[in-house]
Parts: sequence; C-alpha cells; structure tokens
Amino acid sequence: MKRKVLGKGLASIIANEPSSSGGVSEINIEEINPNPFQPRRVFSEESLQELSQSMKESGLIQPVVLCRKNDNYYLVVGERRWRAAQLLGWEKIPAVIRDISEAELQLHALIENLQREDLNAMESANGIQALQNSLQCSQHDLAERLGMNRSTVTNYLRLLRLPEQVKEWLRNGDLDQGHARAILALRNDEDIREAAAIVLHKKLSVRETERLVKQFYRCRENESKAPDPDLIKMESRLSRIFSCRVKLTCSRDGRGKIEIHYASLEEFQRILSMVDKKE
Repeated sequence: MKRKVLGKGLASIIANEPSSSGGVSEINIEEINPNPFQPRRVFSEESLQELSQSMKESGLIQPVVLCRKNDNYYLVVGERRWRAAQLLGWEKIPAVIRDISEAELQLHALIENLQREDLNAMESANGIQALQNSLQCSQHDLAERLGMNRSTVTNYLRLLRLPEQVKEWLRNGDLDQGHARAILALRNDEDIREAAAIVLHKKLSVRETERLVKQFYRCRENESKAPDPDLIKMESRLSRIFSCRVKLTCSRDGRGKIEIHYASLEEFQRILSMVDKKE
C-alpha cells in the first residue's frame, strides 16, 4: 500500500492554485470559522494591523482557502488575512473552496505554519503531537507525512516534557529550542526549572547552556559537602517563607550571606513586596 505523503496537493493549497472544482468566490466573513486544528495560538496585533493596512491600500492579493463541512466554512489557509479583513470591516472576502477531509484539514494547518515559520517551538510541538494522536502513527511515519527528519519531530515532541514555567519562557521567546533541548538532559523538573532560570538570568548562549548542564551536578555536589544540619533547617525555613530557593553561607566567625533565588521578574516582585511588608 502506497503511503500518503506531502506532495502536490498540499503545495497547491498553500499556493492557492486554481482547481478544477471552481475559481474564487466571495464569501461572507461572518460565515467563516477558524480552523479548529490551528496550532498557532498567538496572533501579533501589530502584525495584523500592518497586514490590514496593506490590504486596505492594495486589496487582497491572495484569496483565503476554505473547506465546507456541514454547511459551515472553515479556514484552511489564510487566517491572518481573514482576521485583518475583519479589522477593516469587510463584509466579504475572496476565497477558494476546497474539498478536503478533517485529517487533511489538520495536516494542512500544521504544515502551512511550519513551512512559513509562523509557529513558536511549543506551538509546533503541540501541533505535531495532536496530529500524531489523530493519525495514530509512529514518529517515523509522522516525519514522512510532514516532510521532516525523524530527529526533528522527536526533538519537538521532547519539548512537551518541560515544566510548565519553562514552556511559557519558550512560548514567549525568552528561551529558544536549543536551550530547551540542552536542559532536558537534567534529571527532574526542579533541576530543569533552576537551570532555565540561570540561563535567563545570565543570558547564556546555547553553547554556554550545554556547558552549564554538564557541570550542573558537579557544582551541586561541591556545594553540598559537609552540610551543617542547622544551616539546612534554616534554609528550609526561609525557603518556605519566600516560596523559592534560599541558600545560606556562614563562616566560622559568624559572618555570612543569604542568597534568594528567583526564576522570573514576577517572582522577584513578589519577594520584594514581602520584604516591604516586613518594614
């Protein structure tokens, strides 16, 4: 049985090439629904404003692509154009109608965004996982359907193992995929969060992050040699009070320092507000 792979069909849809089933139609904007399988969750307001201004001046160069299911129209390609048309107050939009299945609708939505690099790493990972669940296929088969290397698919899916806070940093662009892949080598979520916070604080490159991961447990072992039980109790008490990691360093003459570790600007503000209340 011949495996179905990405080919001329999807290429023609993305390029909005004419089909034998008909040409361009004018469709009421209010009758169009977004693609339920759209992996992109964030649409830049600034980018949409720029696109709407361009459409206002030059019109719509490429029609959107729709499919029709149960008397409803769904977007296959062109959600940004559709949103920009709404900003302009258009009542209708030029559209090409395609006859595609639900599985193809999901595949096209993911492929279009991946090929045009419109997705952040987490959106790509979630989209690939959703497609794999829908198709019930192996990573090898999924990679062929997407026109990707299997290792690329695997690396995207590994991102789903990240703690939620680190996923959010990845979505926001504070970390990139190279940072994420490096810190995933650590043993647990707590270590991953701590390493990610260090990467953000020190603005480490991917190469520097890889070195950090290699030295992570070695440095921790050096820190933990001959621990003072009373010091550990006090660190735990302060950590509970501030809801974050606190490290105490004491010398034999009684001098020392307190280090309060925070993972984000929001957490820093929370700690600062707690200190202010004590004054």
